[in-house]
Amino acid sequence: MDRLIIIMGNIVWGPHMLLLLVGIGVYFTLRLKFIQLTGLRSAVKYSFKQKVEKPVTGSGKGDLNSYDALMMMLGGAIGNGNIAGVATAIAIGGPGAVFWMWVSAFFGMASSYAESVLGVKYRQVNDDGTILSGPMYYIKHGLGWGWLAVTFAFFMGIKTLFGTTTIQVNSMSLVVNKLFDVPMIVTGLVVAVLTWLVIIRGVERIAIISSKLIPFMVIAYILSALIVISLKIDEIPSILMDIVNSAFNAKSAGGGFAGASVMMAMRFGIARGVFSNEAGTGSAPIVHGAAIVKSPTEQGKVSMLGVLVDTLVINTLTALVILSAANWASSGTSTVLAASSFESGLGLAGAWIVALSSLLFGYSTLITWPYYGEQCFVYLFGNGIRIPFRWAFCIVMLFGTMKEAEVIWAFGDILNGMMAIPNLIAIVALGGVVMKLSTENSRNDRN
Repeated sequence: MDRLIIIMGNIVWGPHMLLLLVGIGVYFTLRLKFIQLTGLRSAVKYSFKQKVEKPVTGSGKGDLNSYDALMMMLGGAIGNGNIAGVATAIAIGGPGAVFWMWVSAFFGMASSYAESVLGVKYRQVNDDGTILSGPMYYIKHGLGWGWLAVTFAFFMGIKTLFGTTTIQVNSMSLVVNKLFDVPMIVTGLVVAVLTWLVIIRGVERIAIISSKLIPFMVIAYILSALIVISLKIDEIPSILMDIVNSAFNAKSAGGGFAGASVMMAMRFGIARGVFSNEAGTGSAPIVHGAAIVKSPTEQGKVSMLGVLVDTLVINTLTALVILSAANWASSGTSTVLAASSFESGLGLAGAWIVALSSLLFGYSTLITWPYYGEQCFVYLFGNGIRIPFRWAFCIVMLFGTMKEAEVIWAFGDILNGMMAIPNLIAIVALGGVVMKLSTENSRNDRN
């Protein structure tokens, strides 16, 4: 069964998926005239201008301000995909995988803009005044394709419940087991209880914790990685050249590293990049669609920052730390490889940094992603599913301590691909709406 899951993951993330994701990102990049470059300044402005404004939950005008929406998106995106995911991609796909992460992130910023614009445009108001948003709503109300909306909601709900939970807990429990010899199931139980304490209170509690936790953990991790990199700064130019060269040329085998083809570098680089930043998969419009904004394009631009910080900054720093370690090719995979790499630069303190970052990154993901999955299950089954889903989410985490990392990540890849396909079809079909809204609001966005 485990082997079948890995094979299915490779099928889902074959050439067709890679071309689809990057191709649609290129499509929106060209149609929106490189919005990820021209809109970056206003994205920063919109992200922080509403930080002090209090959301009016239940008003039907939005449940989050732009800053909290960005923090929740970062909380959902910045997880162990930024540590274990990068390590796994490099271990299997070689240094070239990092280049394809960059490619997927750059063009993914345009896809994230498009889907978040649609998320705000087609959001609905629930009976209790809270916001319902996400691809299922713009698929249903924008295209009238109810069956595709149900397909997306089902796969994203399942991905949240069985993919997000197991991947994060697996990575967290692995690093704690390595450093402190704590049984993985014990870590899983502790994390499940701590997650339950937050998510059982709903989106308001999640937003409060995220807005305080995310900035701290992101800054701390970036500073730690920069310290390691600075110690080996003379090696960075050659590492960057190796990343680019390996993206287009097969990597020769060496040490414990079996060698990686260009296709493997593309497959794991793009897949892990997308798993990390979620661009184009449909998660961003769920949280950004709940923001209090004057126009859909404002929040579309804010969503691009999440992709930039997640992949082009944090994933890159993780990759440089790993590739600067002399024994990276024979140091395992997942968080174990990342811990070994940080340890080679900072000694035992480096391993502690990875352990703490893995726990904080994983925890931030686990307290924010229930909101995504909950919105999908509410679409399918109604408001009554909220509390049972939150309990189930915490219980399923424990399964992440019972499988090998490669199997867990392959399972997540499958579900990520299955939810991405309906969303990608929808945002292309609604591309004209994105263009119209962008044109109408371009004058306001410049002010």
